[in-house]
Formats: sequence, structure tokens, C-alpha cells
Amino acid sequence: MKFTKLARIAATAVATCGLAVALTACGGSGSSGYQVAVPSDATNEARALLLLQDQGLITLSEGAGLTATKNDITDNPYNIEIVETEAASVPRMLQDVDLAVINGNYALGAGLDPSTALASEGASSEAAQEYPNVIATREDNQDSPKIQALVAAVESADVQSFIEETYSGTVVPLFEVASEVPQATGDDTTITVGASPTPHAEILNAAKPLLEAAGWTLEVVEYSDYVQPNVALAEGDLDANYFQHQPYLDNYNAENGTTLVGVAQIHFESMALYGGKVTDLATIKG
Repeated sequence: MKFTKLARIAATAVATCGLAVALTACGGSGSSGYQVAVPSDATNEARALLLLQDQGLITLSEGAGLTATKNDITDNPYNIEIVETEAASVPRMLQDVDLAVINGNYALGAGLDPSTALASEGASSEAAQEYPNVIATREDNQDSPKIQALVAAVESADVQSFIEETYSGTVVPLFEVASEVPQATGDDTTITVGASPTPHAEILNAAKPLLEAAGWTLEVVEYSDYVQPNVALAEGDLDANYFQHQPYLDNYNAENGTTLVGVAQIHFESMALYGGKVTDLATIKG
């Protein structure tokens, strides 16, 4: 397959990973410990472990940070058993485990109410600085009027308010409000962007009216996987895409020989703590 160079256009949002808590009968007393489901990929497992540490449930070895694994747990006073599973499947584990750490986009997709979260990663967390979601385009397209208009619309006050009001802290805007959207000129005024349904396509749709007012037409193509949006962009079927965080983009570059250049950070998807049969962590801590 032939790939052209890509350019990372905008770190658009980082969705928080959420710790959803559901105390099962087998772990209810705490005497035999608690099972905690976490995403099995290295990036999100480390974030999950850091969130558990922030809540006082475990202690990790000094300096483990975003490379932490369960082998870095140095103190485990509540006998936490880490259960690794594919990130998208974690919400379905809630009825089978005591706790579950869930990525923000999967929490939203599962219908969890972010306003009920007991705790979450903050905008100043190590994960927020490392994993902003990005808008990407081909390297030779990064300075085009289409991309300038797209980024300006997404970095608007209207979209910032939409993110804050819609996602209740599960999706955190990271950008400073941009200037006005540049006016479209010429005949080629359609901007085609690939995106995952939640929250990326929703955020793009919130930017549509601003683009329309400036003479642009935004077409959002939704994808359910994390490969095809980059393939379609590389082959010229898209002007940009918006679905991934920067480390994922870097890995894609390394594996496929592409180059992604960014122009703005837009949002962070945090992990958050949700109550199931446990309404607060004091139940676990005793």
C-alpha cells in the first residue's frame, strides 16, 4: 500500500479515562480483595494505574509514570487484583468486577453519565499533557485554507462551550479560542473530515454552523476503527481526520513511514471514577 506524508494538524481533545466502580458480592466485604478491570494496552493501563494511585488504592514505584504496569505496584493495601481487558470491552465488565477504569469515549458510548463520576484525570494531569487528541492532514496540506478554516472553527468559543456543557469533564478542551473562521473563496469549499462518532464527530458537527457562515461545507465521515481514517487520509479521500491522540499518531508514523505535523491541541479525554454498587471509595477503604 502506498502512503503519502501526513501532517498532524491539531491536538484536538483528550478524553478522560474513567474509573467506574461496581462492587460485586464476592468482593463486597473487601476481605478477599477487589478485582479492577483496566484497559490492556500499555498507554491506557498506565493511566488507569495512575488514577488508582491518585485515589489511594495502590502505590506505584517512583518514576513509573505513563510507562507503569501492574508489576510496578509496590503497595497494595486493599488487595487489588488488576484484570486486563481490551479497552472497548471494559464497560461491559462492570457487573463482573469490583472496579473498572474506563476511557472517556467508551464511557460515553456505554451511556455512563459523566456528571456522576467520583473522580477523574484533570486537565493538568500527566496524561492530559501527553495525550491530546489531534486533527491530522497530509504534510503538503497543513497550510491550506481548508485546514486553517477547520482548525479555527473547532477552536472557537462556541465549540469550547459545547464541549464543557456536553461532556461534564469527560472531554476537556485544551485550546485557546482562535480568531474568526477565514472566508471561503473559489469553487472548492467542501472540507471532508474522518472522525470517530463520539466525541469527535459530535465536536465537528458543533463547528459546522461557523464554517457554513464563512461559506464552507463540512462533511464528516464516521469510522468505527482506528486504522482506516489514516489510510483514507493518506490516499487523498479526506482533507483531514480527527480521532486519535498524539502518541497513537506517532506510532502510526513509525510503522508506516508517514509524517504527521500538528497545529493545535483541542481536547483531552479523561478517565473518571463512576459509582456502581459503591457510592464512594470510603466503602472500600473502610
